[in-house]
Order: sequence, then C-alpha cells, then structure tokens
Amino acid sequence: MSEEKRLAALDATKLLDSEIDERFERITRLAANALGSDMALISLLDGSRQWFKSKVGLQAKETPREQAFCSHAIQNPDDVMVVLDASADSRFAGNPLVTGDPNISFYAGVPLVTKEGYALGTLCVLDRTSRDGFSKQDIQVLRDLGASVMTEIELENQEVINSDLTIINTELQHRMGNMYAHISALITMIARTDMDKDQLVRRIRQKIKNLSQTQALLAAKHYKSVSLKELVASALSPFGSEVAAGRINIQKFDDFEVSPRGAFIMTLMLNELGTNAIKHGALSRPGGQIDVTWTNGDEVLFNWREYGVEGNDVTESREGFGTQILSKIVPMDLQGTANYNLTAHGLLYSVTAKPERLRFIATDSISDT
Repeated sequence: MSEEKRLAALDATKLLDSEIDERFERITRLAANALGSDMALISLLDGSRQWFKSKVGLQAKETPREQAFCSHAIQNPDDVMVVLDASADSRFAGNPLVTGDPNISFYAGVPLVTKEGYALGTLCVLDRTSRDGFSKQDIQVLRDLGASVMTEIELENQEVINSDLTIINTELQHRMGNMYAHISALITMIARTDMDKDQLVRRIRQKIKNLSQTQALLAAKHYKSVSLKELVASALSPFGSEVAAGRINIQKFDDFEVSPRGAFIMTLMLNELGTNAIKHGALSRPGGQIDVTWTNGDEVLFNWREYGVEGNDVTESREGFGTQILSKIVPMDLQGTANYNLTAHGLLYSVTAKPERLRFIATDSISDT
C-alpha cells in the first residue's frame, strides 16, 4: 500500500478535523455497547497523528501516530487486529497510551478500507483491562460496523464530489457562455456589414481565436482575474514580433487586476486596434510606433497612441465595423467615453471606464462577471 496514495485518499474524504457527525457517533456508540468496551473510536491516520472522527469513553481528540495501535492495524488491511493484553505485547508494552492515560490494555481494530484498497484508519474498541479472548462473532460484529463506517465515508465522499462537480459545471457554463455571448454578438454585428463571405469567415475566426486566448489566460488564473499588463501582452501576441522589435511599447507600471468581464471587452478592443494598425496604421509603415498606456484612479483611462506614419492618407471610415467597436461598443460596455482621433499622422484612441466595469474586486461573483 503506497503511503502517498493512502494519504491522498484520506485527504480526498475531507474528514480530517471536520465537525462531529451523528452518523459516525451512532456507530461508535453501537460498537462500544455491542462489544462491551470502555472505549470505541473511529480513528483516521494522517502522516503524523491519529485523529478521532468519533469517540466514546475518551477525551483526547488525537494522539501522535507513533503511539497509535491503529497505525499497526492498517498495515494488514484485510485483517482485524486483536491485542488481548497490551502490556504483554512487545509492540505496545512501553507505549505511553498503555503505561499512562488512558491505560489501554485490550484493543481490537478493523481497518477502514476504500474500494481502491487504501486503509484510512480503523474502527476500534479498547478496554482498560485485558481480555481472555475475542470471539469470531465479536470479530464479525466489528467487521460489519467497520463496513457501515466505510459506507458513510464513501457516501460523504460522493456527496463532496457531486457538489464540486456541480460548482465546476456551473462555473464553466457561465465562463464559456460569457465568451460565446461575445462571439454571438460579434457575428451579428459583422454580418450587418457589407463584407463578403470570405471576409466574414476570416473576421469571425480571428475574433474567436483571440477570445479563446483570453479564455485560456483566465482559466490559468482560475477565472478570478488577470493583470492588465499580462492581458495586453496576450491580446497583442499575434503582433509579437512588433512588440519584440520595440514597435509596440506596453506600460510596465501601475498594473492592476482585471475582472473576467473586463478582460473580454479589453481583448476585443486591443485586437481591433492591433488589426487596424497592421492594415493601415503605424504597423503598416516601417517607422511606425505604438504606445499602450493607462492610468488607474477613480476612473480608469486607457490610451493607444500610434505615431511615425506621416503622410499616411489611408483611414477607416467612421462607419467601419472596427471603428464602431472602438467608438461605441467598448465605451458602452465600460460605461465610459471614447475618443477616436484618426488622422494622416496616426491615431490617438482613448477610453475611460468605471472601475467596477474593468477592475477585479474581491467580492466579484459569478453573477457579475
């Protein structure tokens, strides 16, 4: 039996240091009464101690593992370990639990074994006086009660697993639904433009790919938040060579955490800005540069500045799809205002945001992200 895997199986039950549970209390009372014992315990063994999930006739909540009779019992998971007189047994004669309080003399313990074969601990009965014997019938009673303990443990474990799966499923539905909602809205908006079918497909594919990158980034952060600096770098990763070449300069200070909701709209905005820059902005000319900056205060201000494109007379129509995203959709989602100033000299795009629409707040819940 692998001790590492045994401890992992024990940890998975989430029983260690848990509250008193009447289901287990009934079993220990029944064991003490049925077998006429001074004490009865449901003992769980972690790496350094035995901890009592339920106990009758004993005040202690735990003892060091090296003193535990149960530590010996779990070495043979298929057997009931019986010690008729601990003071006469070389393994336990000098044990502080034998020579001192609670003065154990008799012990019988059945290992609590999972379906995978890992012994988590024991159900045991103990006396302060030795016994002459422990009958086959007594052993069977102890085995049956031990099986009842395992039934309750497995049931508890399954309830925990089901609860965790429900939470995970709900979270995934929400997070994926959030991305799909963005994609659905994008498809609807793009479809209203006059671009041909091939353009439509390429545009949709590009947006899905970019949003999926943000989804992966958030997943790595357990869907809590992501730093703005990291988000900007991820959203602009398709233009990574330009970043590496120093043509896209991303602010390195005044970083802050962005909520999942804010991350998606920022990704949409940054991808649109980067795409436009490649097509007819700063990145379409050898000397073009882009500065990405922000300020984080009572109001968040984001700036995208393109320069070094003197003489460029190609600009996108104010009615273009990308411009609509930047001048209407983004500020509406962020509940701020946008300034989209595109000239032959370059672009200065700035947008403000209410902090709660962009920044991660520790009390954020599924419903508001």
